[in-house]
Amino acid sequence: MSVKAITIPDILRIDAQYMPLFRYALGSGILMLLVATIGNGISYIVPMLALSFLGPGSKMPSLKEGLGFVIVVIVSTITGFLFTKYFYEYKLFYILILGLSLFWIFYTDKLYFVAKLFLIISLLAFPVPDYGLNTTIWAYALTGTLIFGAIATILVVYVVFSIFPDPVNDNSKQPDKSVSAGLSHEDRLKNAVITFFSTFPVIIAFIFFGWGDYLLVLIYIVVLTMIPVPGYKPGAVKFFGNIIGGAATLLFYWLLITVPNIFFFILLYTGTALLFAFRVFSGKPSAQYFKTGFSALTLIIGGAILSTDQAGAEIGDRIFQVMLAVLYVVFVSVSVDAFSKYRLQKRKKIQKSQINKISG
Repeated sequence: MSVKAITIPDILRIDAQYMPLFRYALGSGILMLLVATIGNGISYIVPMLALSFLGPGSKMPSLKEGLGFVIVVIVSTITGFLFTKYFYEYKLFYILILGLSLFWIFYTDKLYFVAKLFLIISLLAFPVPDYGLNTTIWAYALTGTLIFGAIATILVVYVVFSIFPDPVNDNSKQPDKSVSAGLSHEDRLKNAVITFFSTFPVIIAFIFFGWGDYLLVLIYIVVLTMIPVPGYKPGAVKFFGNIIGGAATLLFYWLLITVPNIFFFILLYTGTALLFAFRVFSGKPSAQYFKTGFSALTLIIGGAILSTDQAGAEIGDRIFQVMLAVLYVVFVSVSVDAFSKYRLQKRKKIQKSQINKISG
């Protein structure tokens, strides 16, 4: 006679349909705890990046996939560090190779979306040190932060999937390893071109003007531009989603200052993640708004409260930086849509003119 193992969901009588929600909340909370206690530098981005492993449709990665993800991050961060260290002074050559590398990342369908983000951040953050730090010192710190983040992310994903497993007979579709997976060569090339020309001019400006204090803007512009948004109004989703995230961040902060304690902070953050999870996993059109909003909240809270004693002022500054990034991305999105419609109308006019000539 076989004995069934008793799990935490059995003890708490959690229905199978709520497993992903608790994974989402618990995984986010554990990573935020790690960042709050032993994180440094820009480690506040780790919980936001990890959400891709815990979102709707996610599955526990295999051992091969987990090791592959960690290896990609390790190789990319070390390569980014060495590349910057030895070639950064040769600006034109550096920018050329950086541009080609970014275009390949935007185009390829061989990498997990979150691996792409880690790889891009490792390339972008090296030449834009924050707060006037020496580039080499910043690069060393960033290398350790990203490698720690990748390992912590995979371990936490395995832990939360073990605590809140999917049903044995669950046949839901395994999510594509890349947002570009399944797209044709032409579609991937088109998306890569749009993403590249939306982000690279900003990257060049950050490098030449040394806007290290606004590194968050650069990172969030790249993240928002790359995140796929189903439907026909991606600009509206990104704008109003971040409005939701900013409002929730202010409420979160006002609650936190009543009990300024690390344990209360983690409980509050995990509870907030669970509340958002009910919306994110609802399957409704509004889910995308709350998914974007929680990413914004995670990025702002992690970067502001955990890195300064003047959290109140920092919260406002971070929200301003995030909304600045959002406005830029929305502007680019609207401009691209308008240009696409213009080209389509122009093509239709040409075709109509040709038909009239043939018929006439």
